[in-house]
Amino acid sequence: MWQELTILWQSIRDPEYLHLLIEPMPLYGLGFGLIFFIMSIAFGERRSRLLALCLICVSCASVWPYTDLREKATPRILATRPPEYAAMIRQQTQLRQDYAWPYHLMAVVSLLTLFFGNSSKGRPLLLLVVLGGAVLFWFSIWLHKQECQVYHRNILRYEPPR
Repeated sequence: MWQELTILWQSIRDPEYLHLLIEPMPLYGLGFGLIFFIMSIAFGERRSRLLALCLICVSCASVWPYTDLREKATPRILATRPPEYAAMIRQQTQLRQDYAWPYHLMAVVSLLTLFFGNSSKGRPLLLLVVLGGAVLFWFSIWLHKQECQVYHRNILRYEPPR
């Protein structure tokens, strides 16, 4: 039992595994946070709204460690895949790095909404979180699909050059 826990701890510290563990966090965290946020506004639950904003903020901020871990993991990922897939893996890694900014922006907006959402000036922030969160959630689904096409052959539509 102790050996299994030690192996698990080593796996969690490994960038190749940890980036896969964190990868869906913005997608699911943003999705659930957005649902909770909309419900909390509809029912007038202030504490639930604060919790939902925290969830949105943390899940969007998780993109930063994900991209860092993904960059560290890429050499070993490339070493374990057929050489034909190297360009696609590098392209997906670059895509993730290039589009990290919307998540950082949403983390900042949700943090601002956390502090100023109750004031009259904070009302536009509530709308921005809902609309921006919905667009970012849809974008997250698309990014996740791109990620799956790279790593899961059963949904891969890319034909490697011969």
